[in-house]
Amino acid sequence: MSSSIWYLYEFVRKKWFMRFTNAKSEKESFIPPERFRKIPVIFDLPEKCISCSACKESCPSDAISMEFNEEFKKEMPVFDAGSCINCGNCVESCPTNVLEMGTLRKEAKELLWNVPKIINLLIDEEVCVSCGTCENACPVDAISHNNTGLYEIDVNLCVSCKNCLKACPVENAIVTYSEPELSEKIEIAQNIKFDRERLGSEFKEKSDVIAEIPRIVPSLCIGCGNCVDVCPGSIDLERLKVTSCIKSGKCLEVCPTTAIRIGVPEKITKRTAECYIVDEEKCIGCRICYRSCNVPEAILISKETNLPYINPEYCVRCGLCQNACPVDAIDYLKTETSEDLYSKRKIRDEFESILHSDLEEFTKNYVLLKEEVKNLGKQSISGENIGEKRKDD
Repeated sequence: MSSSIWYLYEFVRKKWFMRFTNAKSEKESFIPPERFRKIPVIFDLPEKCISCSACKESCPSDAISMEFNEEFKKEMPVFDAGSCINCGNCVESCPTNVLEMGTLRKEAKELLWNVPKIINLLIDEEVCVSCGTCENACPVDAISHNNTGLYEIDVNLCVSCKNCLKACPVENAIVTYSEPELSEKIEIAQNIKFDRERLGSEFKEKSDVIAEIPRIVPSLCIGCGNCVDVCPGSIDLERLKVTSCIKSGKCLEVCPTTAIRIGVPEKITKRTAECYIVDEEKCIGCRICYRSCNVPEAILISKETNLPYINPEYCVRCGLCQNACPVDAIDYLKTETSEDLYSKRKIRDEFESILHSDLEEFTKNYVLLKEEVKNLGKQSISGENIGEKRKDD
């Protein structure tokens, strides 16, 4: 009651009443920040544009399209002034600094954040064959080997041009996820977590929905914590390990990058019309291609010729063997040709194996028979000597 009287007393005071009727917004509250001033994007030094489409990928309002420029003979960004919201993402994401918006480039230069982009890319270490094609295709050198010898994408350098995704010969070796998808997964996880906390013991957890305890792929985990929020057991994100699990499968539903998974992913080749073959007339038998290939059973060594040959069923068409060959003995021909050469070489190798096996068996039997004949001969001679000795006696 006393507090109500105090508020009533404050309201009727002349000083408060005058301040209320003359209230104005603080000057700082309606002056737009310098970074978001209404200044159109300037396309400065267009000859330096590398057509990476980083500006297009960073634009939240789809105000940028990549169109072929006849003057410069390459794809370059075209800006729709009516759709542009002047966020400046395109200026900050441009790796060659050809865009500007006032002095935004200078102001944003020292800021420590990732390049603005809507689509994010990660390399799946369980599917990647380490062929290096993505590293060669990246226009901004955002892909490199890490300490464990696996390829990884530096999120601070990546401009989401997707050149690596187009160049990669293996399906799903590069995983993509968008910011809206990430927000959606976070919302689903928070709803599950809220329902569990609200219902408490009444919340029914389904167990054994999935066949096995999930594992976490380190190269795909972005540390969003969605799996931890929905897990009825426990997940250690520091060690990237599921420590307690009832196999509810909730973690699989909310992971935005498929970093938490069950089963073994298949390595599927994108290009199947053509395949690599080894020209045995040019091959010098150095086996550099065999050692450079990271796909098991893609390159085999012939038992007949001791030269390598390629299995088109397992070859992912990455071209690593061709790049490594010192004598250009590896060609890229139609898959039918490769399959024909492989089948002939495989049949001859199998025949060679059978022949070798039979020869070993024959040699083994021959040695045993020879030993047996020797033993019988010794026994016969020994028997004859004993007989002659008895006659003499």
